[in-house]
Amino acid sequence: MRYDPVRRKRHVRTVSLTAADRHALDRDGYVVVASALDRNWVEALLLAFDGADQSTGTQHVEIGPSTPGRDAWDALARHPLILEAARHILGRPFVEPGMHGRNPLPGYGQQGLHADWMTRSSGDEFFVVTAIFMLDAFTEDNGATRVVPGSHRITAPIAKSYAQPLAHHPKEAIVTGPSGSVLIFNGHLWHSGTRNVSNGPRRAVQMVIRAR
Repeated sequence: MRYDPVRRKRHVRTVSLTAADRHALDRDGYVVVASALDRNWVEALLLAFDGADQSTGTQHVEIGPSTPGRDAWDALARHPLILEAARHILGRPFVEPGMHGRNPLPGYGQQGLHADWMTRSSGDEFFVVTAIFMLDAFTEDNGATRVVPGSHRITAPIAKSYAQPLAHHPKEAIVTGPSGSVLIFNGHLWHSGTRNVSNGPRRAVQMVIRAR
């Protein structure tokens, strides 16, 4: 059966950005919204991770015509939360989101702080929005994303000392949330994955939306 979250709307909690969410995006550069995906949607997305290559220590799922649960992945590009956030942050037309799956296996996942776009000049508009759908719960142990609140407003490059994988920023925060949540952030925000020191997976969908 074709997966259609509209037909299954009784299983999908209707969510939208609140005024507080929009304020968090402006002030901190990120927000976490729980219950963005119902369990059926999560399970359909998880199918693509079955049998995905693990040789590098991190599973990467690229989306193609034969991807298991492809309809569920396609539906993410129309998720109202993502469209609302993109309109709010970018304030102008944007292109179709690009996405892939990522699962840092135990012992892997540590990255240096980075942004998802080049450094802006003062007065430049924001160019990119990123969303990470949590298929597994994000915890402090399993490689959850870390962010530096407010760093999306900084127009200087990230210092090389903070861009090293083992470096820590004094203001960084680990973003946690239950399965089905989504982390939405301004793509200019400094962020990175952390090391998965648990015994389990940390599967997620990463989505990037660029201004047209």
